[in-house]
Amino acid sequence: MKSNIKLSAVSKILIITALVVILSPIAAFAQTGKTDAFFKIFASGTYHMKARMSGGGVSAEMESYAKGENIASIVSAQGQTTRMVIKDNKMHRIMDSMKMIMVTPMTSISQAGGIETANMKLTGSGTAVFTGKSLPYEEYTDPEGNKTQYFLDGNNLAGIRNIIGRETFDMVVSELSQNVPNNVFDIPRGYQVQDMSAAFEGLF
Repeated sequence: MKSNIKLSAVSKILIITALVVILSPIAAFAQTGKTDAFFKIFASGTYHMKARMSGGGVSAEMESYAKGENIASIVSAQGQTTRMVIKDNKMHRIMDSMKMIMVTPMTSISQAGGIETANMKLTGSGTAVFTGKSLPYEEYTDPEGNKTQYFLDGNNLAGIRNIIGRETFDMVVSELSQNVPNNVFDIPRGYQVQDMSAAFEGLF
């Protein structure tokens, strides 16, 4: 039996925004001394991160895990919680309350699978207001002109600001470690699986 559930505009924004937040740190840290320790954590491909993000009309709390090519995240926004697992070149959007999984091929998501730290270049530094504080940042730019600013509070990573076209996404990092349990990437059994490839046509 086919399900009539369609991916809403808010859900699409949430998924896209979550992916930007999850993947951007991997792409943008450069070894400059100030951010070297954080670069090494993300470049290792194994990390656990908690953050609060806002941008693109969405405000969300997020917890993400990465190990190798696998990524898992829990995103809470607008009273809804979405769990996502990226593995085997597919994104699984898991809705536990409905016992349903929406699967999207990763080839339909821009930036997925093509992250290169070597393509980011240090293009500037300065001071700006972030989370109500005036903090120093380092700015990196990718070949497409998208900018990422990394804010430091003392020796700690305060957060990340992504500037993509006219959109700005701020992520306040509250926890960063390399403690990643393997079971966070498990896909539930017995759930209804729906292929959502058609819902993403024309988005990218």
